[in-house]
Amino acid sequence: MKPFSPRFRRVSWLGGAATAAAALIVAGVTSSVAAQPTSLAGTSVRGPGYPPPKGIYQPFTNCPLNNPVMHEVMPITDNGGGFAACIAGNATTGSITIGNITTPVVQPVNVQFGFFIPPRDANFYPAPAMPPLAGPSAILATKPDPIPETLTQALGCPSSDATVEKICQQAQTLGGNYNTVSALAQEAGPITNFSLFSWTQPLKFKLINPLLGGNCYIGSDETPIVVNPSLSVGSGGGLFEENDPAPTVHPDTFVLGITGAVASDSTFSAPGVTGCGPGGVANVAVDEALDTSSGLPAASGNSLTLNGSFLVGANGASEDSSLTQPQDDAGDLLAAFKASTNGEHSVKHLITMSKLKSLLSPGG
Repeated sequence: MKPFSPRFRRVSWLGGAATAAAALIVAGVTSSVAAQPTSLAGTSVRGPGYPPPKGIYQPFTNCPLNNPVMHEVMPITDNGGGFAACIAGNATTGSITIGNITTPVVQPVNVQFGFFIPPRDANFYPAPAMPPLAGPSAILATKPDPIPETLTQALGCPSSDATVEKICQQAQTLGGNYNTVSALAQEAGPITNFSLFSWTQPLKFKLINPLLGGNCYIGSDETPIVVNPSLSVGSGGGLFEENDPAPTVHPDTFVLGITGAVASDSTFSAPGVTGCGPGGVANVAVDEALDTSSGLPAASGNSLTLNGSFLVGANGASEDSSLTQPQDDAGDLLAAFKASTNGEHSVKHLITMSKLKSLLSPGG
């Protein structure tokens, strides 16, 4: 295999893994905060197109390796050739503040998607992020989390408005699910600016309560909440690399692990609530009551701090001068997945963050 240069190839892979981890934290943990009760087990959901892998690839259960776009190839260049990757992340803790409501992360979130370097001759990034074959909704899998306020608190009950007061009384009388509010994070557009340690992601949050109707949102496709998180590594965090247990059969195939990752952003704004109440857009008073209680719209004061551990499964055969070129990196990675039936593990190699930062610095 061609040796890696200080600035590109495997070093860029490590940077890309950190970027992927960051995207996972935001897409996944905000979903946990927002309670997305998405199930991937239904027969109508299109699966990954391969049997569940084992061994070091066991977490990668829904990567879009059968998407034809992932199979574009790139010739060897001084800039490092190409690669294909699968992402599997599990975010467990953190919090997000929108307006004056802060919600802790209490439910684990699993995130799956792929990314690749397409045929081009200059820069690694930004790189396109590919959802699972079932579509963007299959990226996230988690359980519902309630926001800390009850519905009567969120509406500022009692109210002088007849529509709001009716909802207040129903919530108080019925109780249970009628007086709790959950939020569902949904994608409001594609991930963009996918570069080293930063990215841009538009989101919207659906507020869920039987008395709020089915179209109650903070943000929309037209006016999303746009987050621009940056990634760091918390205390005790780090990186490791693990090569395929049969490297002569599956060369240039490996897993990168990131532990203790922290994504944060305190610069994003949040729009007001829209479409809430039994009359939807007709019940502007319900929207206004929720806005007043939640401090929305909020141009500042919003923040997220999110933590998790993540894995990147990758193949970079198209940059290996010892192999017949061109190589199909996604195909090679898929072959390694399909061959991982015995659950073998290889040796992990730890990588320090100080070394990574040194290699990524200008002139490194």
